[in-house]
Amino acid sequence: MKNIFPVFLFLFLSIFSVKTFAQISSKDLNSFQLTKEEYSEFKDYLISKNLQVKDTVFIKYDFNNENCWNQLDFKGTKYINKIVENFQAHISDFNTAFETATAYNFRQPGKNFNKLKLWDNTIIIDDRGILEKLIFKNKVQCGSSSVILSDGSYLIYERDAHFELLSVHHNYPGKKF
Repeated sequence: MKNIFPVFLFLFLSIFSVKTFAQISSKDLNSFQLTKEEYSEFKDYLISKNLQVKDTVFIKYDFNNENCWNQLDFKGTKYINKIVENFQAHISDFNTAFETATAYNFRQPGKNFNKLKLWDNTIIIDDRGILEKLIFKNKVQCGSSSVILSDGSYLIYERDAHFELLSVHHNYPGKKF
């Protein structure tokens, strides 16, 4: 697995914008490999949620009992809803723009989330803990994001509160929120 990291990183840097990596550097990304069985379980899980599996899948994952966005709970409903709307647009615009890639927003089950995560009805709950078991094993503040390729290789970007990992895909500018 250690031998695949340099090759994967070179391929990743070649395909995606070097400019974006000024914000997300290779030291912020960790490379992993799912077995064929794990990748099949991953695909089957997404399909069971009526989600598409494309060549490249981006996932934002938030953990229960964390406090990344708690300060927003003191803001007004209109303000929080606007941020939720912008985050949803960030993902929706990405999914519209790319034929071979898709992005999803997941979270752990639980009720100890801030309003930003509880009020976003597009967040998919990892109710069986499959994504946590296979990919998001390390609980970090502000969640993590991952890009999973069709060969089962994937990168993790920890503490990705804004789903910045999407921006490495063909210079996708995303929404600012």
